[in-house]
Amino acid sequence: MKPTPTTRDRLLDATFTHVYRYGYHGASTAAILHDAEAPKGSMYHHFSSKKGMVLTMIRERLIPKMQAFFDFTRSEDESALTVLERTFEAMAANTPLITYGCPLHRLILEMGALDPEILAATQQEYDRLSTTLSDLLHHGMETGEIRQDDPLKLARHIILSVWGFLSRPPAESTADRFRHDCQHLIQGLCP
Repeated sequence: MKPTPTTRDRLLDATFTHVYRYGYHGASTAAILHDAEAPKGSMYHHFSSKKGMVLTMIRERLIPKMQAFFDFTRSEDESALTVLERTFEAMAANTPLITYGCPLHRLILEMGALDPEILAATQQEYDRLSTTLSDLLHHGMETGEIRQDDPLKLARHIILSVWGFLSRPPAESTADRFRHDCQHLIQGLCP
C-alpha cells in the first residue's frame, strides 16, 4: 500500500504542476494551497515563502523529472545513438512534456534574468545535463558513430535544440513532429 503523501509533498507536487503549467508568476499560492488541500499556515510551516517553496520544488521535483526526461545513461551494450533514440522516444511518449514543453527550460526563460537563486538552481541542472550528454557523445565519437566535434558544445546544442522542439505553440506540438525533428538531429550527428 502506497503511503499517504505528507502536506509538504502535496505542496511540492502542486507547486511543480502550477509552475510548469502557468509559470512562476502565474502560479498563485492560493491555487497551489487549494490543489494541495493545505491551509496557508502549513505552507509557512514548511517553507519561508513561495520562492522558498519553488526552490525546494526545483531540487526535489523538477531535477528528478529532468533526469528522467533526459536519461542519457548508457548500458554497456548500447551505442550512443541508440541511447539518444531511446531518450527522445521516451520524451515523445510523455504527453505533458510535448504539451507544455521542458519545465526546466520554461523556468529558466521566465526567471533566469529576474532571480539569481532560481537561475543558480536551474543552471546547475542544465550544466549537469550538458556534462552527462557530453560524456555520451564523447563515447560515440570514440567509437566512430558520431562525427568529431567538441562534445560539450555539441551537447549544449542538442539540449537547446530539443528545448526548441518542445517550445512550439500547442497546436503545432505533437509527438510525431518531435520524433521527426529529433531524427533529423540524430542524422546530423553521424559522420
